[in-house]
Amino acid sequence: MAAVALAAGLLLTTAACSSDSSSGSGDAAAGVADGKPLDPNATVTISIDCAPGADQAAGKANYADDLALFKTKYPNVTINAKPYVGQCEVPAQQTAQYKAHDETGAFHAYFTDRDATLNSGDAQDITKYVNDETLPGFSSMLPSVKDNMTVDGKVYALPINYYTTGLVYNRDLFKQAGLDPDKPPTTWDELQAAAKKISALGNGITGYEDYSGGNTGGWHFTSELYSLGGKMVTADGKKAAFNSPEGKQVLKRLHDMRFTDQSIGATPVTQWADAFPPLATGKVGMFLGAPDVVKHLIEVLGADPKAWGLGPMPGATGPGNSLGGGDLYYIKKGQTPNQIKAEIAWINFQYQTPDSGQFNYARAKTLAGSSKDPVAIAIPQPYFWAAESPQIKAITESLKTNGNLPLSNYDPYIKNPTKSITEPPAAQQLYKILDTAMSAAMTDANANLDSVLATAESQANQILANQ
Repeated sequence: MAAVALAAGLLLTTAACSSDSSSGSGDAAAGVADGKPLDPNATVTISIDCAPGADQAAGKANYADDLALFKTKYPNVTINAKPYVGQCEVPAQQTAQYKAHDETGAFHAYFTDRDATLNSGDAQDITKYVNDETLPGFSSMLPSVKDNMTVDGKVYALPINYYTTGLVYNRDLFKQAGLDPDKPPTTWDELQAAAKKISALGNGITGYEDYSGGNTGGWHFTSELYSLGGKMVTADGKKAAFNSPEGKQVLKRLHDMRFTDQSIGATPVTQWADAFPPLATGKVGMFLGAPDVVKHLIEVLGADPKAWGLGPMPGATGPGNSLGGGDLYYIKKGQTPNQIKAEIAWINFQYQTPDSGQFNYARAKTLAGSSKDPVAIAIPQPYFWAAESPQIKAITESLKTNGNLPLSNYDPYIKNPTKSITEPPAAQQLYKILDTAMSAAMTDANANLDSVLATAESQANQILANQ
């Protein structure tokens, strides 16, 4: 039944929850905001978006299984899950959704969407619902994760993914180019030199690729700026700070790699999904990304599981700072306490519980043994909690038993943890502006990069002044 609902993508209307009854209305069926978990006997129907769709066979099967398992804990909870294909969240669609106020009961957003989400007026303050009893491990979550869940001490969202960026690289191409696949570049000078050697292999192979559109260009600019010690905004967040020596260094290096070294290909990568097919087919040697890029390459695009390595974020003189990011679910206003409790219970079960949901590695191992589709187990993230927490200890032990990927391929990333820096205010707006700068660096041989960056700074200052 749950699988049918998943496939159909049915959504609730909000007719049954047209008023904000989050504090409890005295209706026993609606429940009470008492800081307790959902009563297992409660009858509730909820809706949630961003369920795995047709292009994620393994993820879709696991999700359906999780819906059935959750039903054994809460037999009277009905979950209407809306699937997606491609990218879970497209900025233009999200903007339209907020304008129409037609989100699902629990709705997905990236860390960078916080301002837009709160400004929509649709996010429920769930502070009185969240504690270590309703969300085990809440008190031991990483500060960088909690910062993105809260505003002024109030909890508005629950994390489902958290990452720090690093270097994703093709170990096979490293070997072919005479590079040591166990020692990926840790500085930008080393990365540029390695990219040049990989591009020299010919046959349409390029050493490195980078984004220049769809807000992902600005996102990668920010990541590279952070890795060099640069800043996106001033300390008070009122003005842009990226028109700096570090910012100019980012653009100049990419320009040199594209037009002098020819180690970046001529085809711009303007959308999130466009980066992956060339990687999966062995046409690109290196790319900046989070560990889940490897999972996507294997499970969605059928890439060789053994081919991928993860390294730390390159920096100026060694591993640099990383851009931290992730995904959350917000809870929509106007729902009953029991609906809010049920959504918290489902998100906790599916995304935050060791040996359950996305951390059910034993189940993943069983499915991998019989599945015709690839299943990647042992990607070293997402982790929301402190290293000494019971959650991390349990997850680590399960991975040792059930993982099916070569863990040693990720040692350079795991053994070189870098400082995580959160995304800037008005992140998506700033990223969109900086798409233009990234595009100029990699598509215009005669680009005046100083002028491009100065223009972006001026535009960013206008946005930040209105925050």
